[in-house]
Amino acid sequence: MGSRRSAAQSTYFVIATSSAALISWRILQWRARRRAKLVADQAQRMVRDGPMVDFSDPNVRLRLLNTAIRRAAKWMSFQSIDSAVPMRGQVGGVSFDKRPVKTLKPDYALKPVHRDSRGIREIAFYEALKLASQHGGRKGNNGAAVAAAAAMTGGAIDRKSGAPKSAVGQGTKGVINTYDALAMLVAIFVKDTVVVESEHTVVSSWKAMKREIELLRRLSTFTAQYYGVVGQDTVTEDPTESPTVAPSPSPEPRLISTDAHILLSDVTINFSKPCAIDLKIGQQSYEPDAPPDKREREIKKYPQQKEFGFRIVGMRIYDPSHPESDSYGFYSFDKLFGRSLGTRDDVMAAFRTFFSVPGTVYETLDESSLPCDGFDDSMAFSSGQKIRTRVITDLLSQLIVIKGWFEENTALGFYSSSILMVYEGDMSVRSNRDVTNLKMIDFSHVRRQAGGDSGYLHGVNSVIGMFNELLRDSTGR
Repeated sequence: MGSRRSAAQSTYFVIATSSAALISWRILQWRARRRAKLVADQAQRMVRDGPMVDFSDPNVRLRLLNTAIRRAAKWMSFQSIDSAVPMRGQVGGVSFDKRPVKTLKPDYALKPVHRDSRGIREIAFYEALKLASQHGGRKGNNGAAVAAAAAMTGGAIDRKSGAPKSAVGQGTKGVINTYDALAMLVAIFVKDTVVVESEHTVVSSWKAMKREIELLRRLSTFTAQYYGVVGQDTVTEDPTESPTVAPSPSPEPRLISTDAHILLSDVTINFSKPCAIDLKIGQQSYEPDAPPDKREREIKKYPQQKEFGFRIVGMRIYDPSHPESDSYGFYSFDKLFGRSLGTRDDVMAAFRTFFSVPGTVYETLDESSLPCDGFDDSMAFSSGQKIRTRVITDLLSQLIVIKGWFEENTALGFYSSSILMVYEGDMSVRSNRDVTNLKMIDFSHVRRQAGGDSGYLHGVNSVIGMFNELLRDSTGR
């Protein structure tokens, strides 16, 4: 009798213990899976296709804007932007809402910030570039990638582990507290399929983010130096989230003030008479998810962009002898001129004009009828115009590097973005007369895009081909 009772008690104990263990495991498994999914979901959001930041999140908007304001304050502590003046001869037309780009001594350019989501997206891109250029090239420096990821997504990141933090379980508990850590360890040990799959997602997302940071670091060479945002007061609360503010009729928030400007280096500062051309690069200037009416408007602006991969937005040339030059000796072509270039020959003629030596636009190839002052091996004749061959060669070398970047780019798409090219138009300048400056500009529509941007690459290749043709025509080869 006693032995049967003892056996029953043992059986009951085993069953109770097993049940408790099973329940404990199920609880741990549930916690592990929940946490794993949270971390994996945020990791995926950091690298998924689409805009580089969630601009609909008020916390993201505030964080990015205030970070940019603090960055600029370091440079403008002893200087006011009140002395900034409109940039003389801005190519590409006056910016949005009739607000021009401004210049500020000693070497700053102030670009107006779009007041809608485009402004937040461009600030986010420049912030990501800055962080990547400062730290991304250091071998093994995961902290740089972490910081850039946090800036772009607005998410909290654990700098030690590199894992995204979740908003769940804040306060005294972090994203992975003691119980979660135990649950995760057990789940990984027993190879729980959900947890293992989530772990793979986090690892692959982390690797993708590191690749993106390295791409941005290399790209920063071909962008103007970024110093932050000026003309905007520090924001402590998003007005669109305040219950005391009536909802705006606009579908997008108006967090950015009308005086806000992105503070950049002036890419024309080292030139006496800067000649500049703005090329909008890409086979389309609208994003893949743009509504049909937006697509139609953009295509109508310049149908040939699909074929050429770019369009001329504007150009400014120094030639005091030209009958249409202004009091400073410059004459300009606006965006309507660029849209009028219907054939490849038209575009080639525009490039010849842009690179022509002042006073040498003639109808004949007869060199004896052209002025010879200052002619040297940095110039040659192309279809009757003396052109700056060394300038073209220098720009070509920079375009080839950008081409190489886009050939390796598998993560980012650039829409409605431009390349700005500048060269010295003052032929009396003997020192560094053929030096050029080439920068990528306008990043309001940069997005993560699996596979990269074949349309932008097509445009760069097209420009390279036309420049090479100019050189061949000028040398007779």
